[in-house]
Amino acid sequence: MSIAAKRRETEVFSLAFLDCICCGFGAVILVFVLTVASKMKVDKTDVNELRERTKAMERTITLSQAEIDRLAKVLAAAQLELDDVNAKSTQDQLKLSSRQRELLLMLQQTGAMKDALATLLGEKKNLPTEDFAPVPIPNIDRRQYLTGVKLTGEFIVFIVRCSGSMLDETIDTATARLGDSDERKREAPKWRRTIHALQWMIASLGPDTRFQILFFNDEVTPVLVDRGDEWFSTRDKKTINEIVKQLDTVVPKGGANLEKAFTAVRFLPRLPDSIVLFTDGLPTKSDSLPYDGDVGQDERIRFFKIATKQLPPRIPISTILFPMSGDPAGPALFWELANATRGALISPAKSWPDL
Repeated sequence: MSIAAKRRETEVFSLAFLDCICCGFGAVILVFVLTVASKMKVDKTDVNELRERTKAMERTITLSQAEIDRLAKVLAAAQLELDDVNAKSTQDQLKLSSRQRELLLMLQQTGAMKDALATLLGEKKNLPTEDFAPVPIPNIDRRQYLTGVKLTGEFIVFIVRCSGSMLDETIDTATARLGDSDERKREAPKWRRTIHALQWMIASLGPDTRFQILFFNDEVTPVLVDRGDEWFSTRDKKTINEIVKQLDTVVPKGGANLEKAFTAVRFLPRLPDSIVLFTDGLPTKSDSLPYDGDVGQDERIRFFKIATKQLPPRIPISTILFPMSGDPAGPALFWELANATRGALISPAKSWPDL
């Protein structure tokens, strides 16, 4: 065997095998190149998207952080406000506790005051009481000075003339008023002065004084018709109010029979200690001396003298003489009566009584 033949026999790789190897390696490289290039394109797209998403998230984070900062500030302010409220609440609680203590003290003082008041009311019941007058007196210290009538004694009778002459100050004007309604008669100025004067005198009575009121014209009528045999006291407020109301119902009318009035005094359950007469002149009628026709001055003087004979002895007679023209003898005779009985005669001014 030749040397050339021997060499050919020992070659492991032939040309064809190398070609195959190179081709395969080239194919692998080609696949790698193609795959890596495509992968780079894909990764670049993903990276861009991730960058955009990252930026969006960063912006969101920035906005969220700003909101968090704002909320933190709000929370801090709320916390300060809460602390302030808690502080005020603590102060209010302290004030409330202080007020509760003050209230408790006031309640204790109120209880003590109630006890003291109850004690004073108990003591008041044992004190003597002073009743108020049924009508007001502007100046109680001047009442005796103004009237000049001393209301002495335990029992007093007020005799009030309620004839037609008490409607006015002259015979003519009084006669003209006789045709008026009862309501207008009750409101006549002269009659209202008479009622006010009577109320004044009642208010002047002491708390222990008892009284009765008799109205006279043609007849004699007690102020309370069904209680003519009683004596009234200013302490009895119910009766005083009833009397005051009854005074406003009396209507002046008719003549004036003073004899009947003085006779009625004799038949009271007890003789009075003094008499106060409210009139405007001499009487115009008499039971003991009936007279038909016009009554003149002479007849009226006789009627007066007959009436005074019916008076019980030793009783002071005080007269409140209201003005009436055409009766010149009246003031003199009433003055004689006052002087004889140790009474008084008063002819009051139009301003009296100033109720």
